[in-house]
Amino acid sequence: LSASTSITKSHYQQSTIQKLDRRSYQRSSFLLNMTPTTTIDHEIPKEMKRLIVTSPGAGESVEDITIEIKMVPTPIPAAGEVLVKIAAAPVNPSDAWTWFQSPPSSYPLPIGIEGCGIVVSSESETRPVGSKVGFICDGGIPGSYAEYIAVDALTNAYPMPPDVPIEDCASFMVNPYTAIGILDTAKREGSTTIVHTAAASQLGQMINKLAPKKDMTIINVVRRPEQKALLESLGAKHVIVTNTDVEVWKAELTAKVEELNAMSAFDAVGGELPGHVLDVLPSHGILHMYGALVGPASGINAKDLIYKKKQVKGFYLTDWIREGGMEKIMPRMKAAGEDVRAGIGGPDGWCCSKFKDTTMENMHEDYVKQLGASTTESKMRIRFD
Repeated sequence: LSASTSITKSHYQQSTIQKLDRRSYQRSSFLLNMTPTTTIDHEIPKEMKRLIVTSPGAGESVEDITIEIKMVPTPIPAAGEVLVKIAAAPVNPSDAWTWFQSPPSSYPLPIGIEGCGIVVSSESETRPVGSKVGFICDGGIPGSYAEYIAVDALTNAYPMPPDVPIEDCASFMVNPYTAIGILDTAKREGSTTIVHTAAASQLGQMINKLAPKKDMTIINVVRRPEQKALLESLGAKHVIVTNTDVEVWKAELTAKVEELNAMSAFDAVGGELPGHVLDVLPSHGILHMYGALVGPASGINAKDLIYKKKQVKGFYLTDWIREGGMEKIMPRMKAAGEDVRAGIGGPDGWCCSKFKDTTMENMHEDYVKQLGASTTESKMRIRFD
């Protein structure tokens, strides 16, 4: 996959190619005019490794896809961009579904949503060379599973704490900002207690650590007793385990919802679970869905929607960030960024992640194994150093 690729009709690849073409146009002037003040003491190779999904297989699961390491031109930053040498990138569930469910014209598909690294080329005063940054990929930027990436200095590169090892900032965006967004959404709906499923995930652990700081209470729903023990070790007080008869755990959940006056719920599981959760919410309760780990939601009772005025909505991080336009975005992201930077350092930080490291070569195999083990105690992290 390179700037010369022409057989594509997907918006994603078209915008990617346009961006690469613009960088190629600037390549000669960039190299001729580059000074020691704009590039770190680091030899930038002309080519780099990138992970690419070359085939989605049957389009049904991560196991069926084909992921290959390709040598591609190292990106040249356009005006307003910085070049980041990537140290690490996490593997998020929100990454994985795109690997096999993107439109056919999207393949071959660069992958990865976020990552972290060191700025090695920059003309930005706010993100100078040597800066530790976390970055996000959007707007057609090739994925984070690569050795280098060029991103907009202001909108896509975020300063990380200087005293935190940069590789530990790999999961700085998707999970922490989702945790903040979920609690903020519930609070604005008038609920100081939420029901949260898949609560032992890395995101769920972050929510439990952050909740006391935001004066929120969490009713956690998990599948196994060991997950309950994990959350309780983090200070969680309300944990429902669903490995018993459905009527038993559902009665326990109903009692907790009534006791704590929970009006909002957030589900990442799908299948039959969201139907049960909606059923136990009071009239005018709101169920937000932000994932479907086991498949499409089922069991939604129309009477809950019609007569009890309950609602089912989708929660999408990008929508939360952009809600209200620029007037709201700037203060919202400023406040969220301060929360994240304060919580990402040290093992006790609220958004500090536990990682299981892998390499570009082993990522696919290791991730499939992790899915089979249903582990929640760590997030997979690709290391590039």
